[in-house]
Amino acid sequence: MAGSFLGIESSLTGRRWLQRVPDGQSEATLGVLEEGVRRLGIGAMQAKLLVARGAVPNTAHRILSPKLKNELPEPFTLQDMEKAVVAILAAVRGQRAITILADYDVDGGTSGALLLSWFKSVGARANVFVPDRILDGYGPSPKIVNKIKDSGTDLLITVDCGAAAYAALEEAARIGLDVVVFDHHLMHGAPPPALAVVNPNRQDDVSGLGNLTAAGVVFVALVALNRAARQQGLWTGAEYDLLSRLDLAALGTICDVAPLTGLNRALVAQGLKVQEKLANPGLAALAVTSKLKDPGSVYASGWVFGPRLNAGGRVGDSSLAVRLLSTEDASEATQIAEELEVLNAERRAIEANVLEEAIARVERGEAGPLDGPLLMLGAPGWHPGIIGIVAGRLKDRFHRPVIVIGSADPEDPQAKGSGRSVPGVNLGAAVSGAASDGVILAGGGHAMAAGLTMNFSELKSVHHDLTHRLRSESDAAGNSRDLAIDALVGLGAATPELLDAMTEVGPYGAGWPDPVFAFADVRPYAAAPVGTGHVRLMLEDQSGQRIKAISFRSLNTPLGDALMGRRPLHVVVRLKKDDWRGENAVDCEIIDASPAS
Repeated sequence: MAGSFLGIESSLTGRRWLQRVPDGQSEATLGVLEEGVRRLGIGAMQAKLLVARGAVPNTAHRILSPKLKNELPEPFTLQDMEKAVVAILAAVRGQRAITILADYDVDGGTSGALLLSWFKSVGARANVFVPDRILDGYGPSPKIVNKIKDSGTDLLITVDCGAAAYAALEEAARIGLDVVVFDHHLMHGAPPPALAVVNPNRQDDVSGLGNLTAAGVVFVALVALNRAARQQGLWTGAEYDLLSRLDLAALGTICDVAPLTGLNRALVAQGLKVQEKLANPGLAALAVTSKLKDPGSVYASGWVFGPRLNAGGRVGDSSLAVRLLSTEDASEATQIAEELEVLNAERRAIEANVLEEAIARVERGEAGPLDGPLLMLGAPGWHPGIIGIVAGRLKDRFHRPVIVIGSADPEDPQAKGSGRSVPGVNLGAAVSGAASDGVILAGGGHAMAAGLTMNFSELKSVHHDLTHRLRSESDAAGNSRDLAIDALVGLGAATPELLDAMTEVGPYGAGWPDPVFAFADVRPYAAAPVGTGHVRLMLEDQSGQRIKAISFRSLNTPLGDALMGRRPLHVVVRLKKDDWRGENAVDCEIIDASPAS
């Protein structure tokens, strides 16, 4: 096993520091690969960051300049895609009524908005229905498909849901409602009855596109629909400009935390360029209400647009996201964006209360051993709209897979659960298996996230079952507490030029992590609490070089206590542009630290 970075075996957050090394490589091979990439005319820091994320000389330029023409597959390589296109075009030509049933998260909202915009362009009779998280639950149900059928719908298209809705789709077949499914969640066994089930994660799909989100699947479907509509002469006006909607595909991909490699990387890289222009009235309105400065970034998608779009589905009207992303009316967009801003503030308040209680319970051992395969906890009355966020916060804090369960009604014996995982532990597969075996009432997901329905009274037995299912993967991925570091740099090297080099290797996200650097032997000073549990400070090295820093949610923790002191530390950071000081300043976010001696 390689030695620890700066000799840190257990930091102030309990992590071992390591040099970032991609799977299949070793520290010994990194230098050779970096040299090969530099010979292509690529800068030294860019080469280091590329190689550390798995690039080799013959892939480096393609990764640096991701293009759809290089990554976009033939759409019909996806199982059932051709059937879906035939069914949809038949409905359009026959002026049949179409309902898009979209999930209430950002991936579902962007997928629904993409499809609806295409249907508008061909003059189809289409509308969108988004289930209510509390009243309807996730995805289609027998009750919902009957409701949709009774509304006069001829063709139901589910997006970001449906692949595991066997009861609902069997009911749809019984009542004569045609169904097409566009989904990406893990599947087990034969697909449910439908005209087409397009899902790169169905067992008989050989497209190799299993990392796509629903928005990515829908984008590929629209490539095929555009081509077929052109061949059949369906356009009465200008042809649908799919590239101008890349912002929605990128937004769904980022917010669903899909790996930014392959086609996903091209969708996001090109989509962020579209997003930066704010041509979508809904995103333009959100940028105004949130006071967003840089709309063309992963941060804007994941941390500004995403939470606000999700707020409606979490604590308000689940249809707000798809309505906002679909509208062409600027005044309507402003009204919805302002409503989402209020709902997002409400969501943050609810989340803070639940998170505080959840952390205390975990630290008391009520969620299982801190070094076990799974932390699982919950309580009646923990709002189902925020348990996924809380699970993510706990996962980041304790570096273990986490499932949090809750209910809107404190008297409800049935719980909704949401889970977040760490790399190497496929939580969705475990939850899907538990659902198939009758351990829980329903459940599914993908590698990094899962949702479930169960009874509160069975929390202990469900936790035991899922722990057993996850143990081997958890043992194999025992490095989830390791902190991968790209390079040791001095404070003087934290320059705009380094930020430019980092930007060239982006965009960053899941599967393509943000660069992480270490500063050795620096002293904190002028530290002060800010916000809700954050610490703002300056770091200074022995030569007097300084950099402004912040550490989020670390107050009253060992890390925060050390930062409030004056003893020398080794510090791990993410670098970023200092928007407050101007274009040529750099500051940092402190991730971790350890005493320097």
